[in-house]
Amino acid sequence: MLAAYYQVLLDEGLEGASIGKVAKRLDVHPSLIIHYFGTKEQLTIELVDYLLEVYYQTYGEKLAAIEDPLERLRAILDTFFSLSYQELLPESVFYACFYLSLRRPRVRAAFAALHEAERQLAETAIAACMASGALGEGDAHELALAVKGMEAGFAVLIGGNVDEDAAQRMGDSLKGQVLRLLRLSEG
Repeated sequence: MLAAYYQVLLDEGLEGASIGKVAKRLDVHPSLIIHYFGTKEQLTIELVDYLLEVYYQTYGEKLAAIEDPLERLRAILDTFFSLSYQELLPESVFYACFYLSLRRPRVRAAFAALHEAERQLAETAIAACMASGALGEGDAHELALAVKGMEAGFAVLIGGNVDEDAAQRMGDSLKGQVLRLLRLSEG
């Protein structure tokens, strides 16, 4: 059902998405979807939760499993500022969920969990690098906020950009700024 809703969001956009269209795509009665999810809002919350699970399985768990703290931090930065990471979720679905998060506190909470997971991943890696001596002293939380802010800015900057080379150059430039902020060389 979530996969069908995801497809409807891709095809129809938020304004065109409905429980009826999801049901039609699945060839089931809309009451079945209402039985499981109740409302379109709950369907969206479940979709965001599912996307968070995809994030963990695709990136979070793999990045967190890298034992060397500096290697893990570099892998996180490489990931955050890559086009493949930014394209994990098509813009139309991302912005549909984001739009709902502005008006619906329950969607906002679910949506915020994804951003918090990314920030926490960066903070844990930064703190581990500080503990190992690979980074100087500082506030790991504040630095992780800056990293997450730069990553979110990258996502906005490349929105709608059809020139993948230019978009990746932007990502590389922003990653370079983050490395300088952390006082790490690009090597």
